[in-house]
Amino acid sequence: MRNKLLQLVHIGKTQLGMDDETYRNLLSQQFYQNSAKNISYSDLLKLVKLLQDKGAKIRLPRSQSSLSPIQRKLWAVWKQMHADGVIDDGSSRGLNSFVKRSLNDEVPWNELTNSQATLVLENLKQWQKRVGK
Repeated sequence: MRNKLLQLVHIGKTQLGMDDETYRNLLSQQFYQNSAKNISYSDLLKLVKLLQDKGAKIRLPRSQSSLSPIQRKLWAVWKQMHADGVIDDGSSRGLNSFVKRSLNDEVPWNELTNSQATLVLENLKQWQKRVGK
């Protein structure tokens, strides 16, 4: 990921038409370094955003979802039930309330273990069957 950010920095530098001296002055003023290789990961993110603000057409790579496949399925079923009119509150807060009732536990839906998420998902599927949607 760090190499990808370094690549984006150099692409942004080229897009902005920065010469080497201007680029190094920017690095030294903002990050007290004369090379992007010496900058921390968080500062590289800031540098990419800074170049974007200056007009570079670079985009940060999308971060990988922290949800497990079963959690994504749970969320998809929840949103579909809301779209079908079965559920009034299709928000994350609404799903958390359902999880609390299903498990008798105050665990946010996106922090459920796979076995807990499977149990909640099965409860949702049974509910879907009962209402016929």
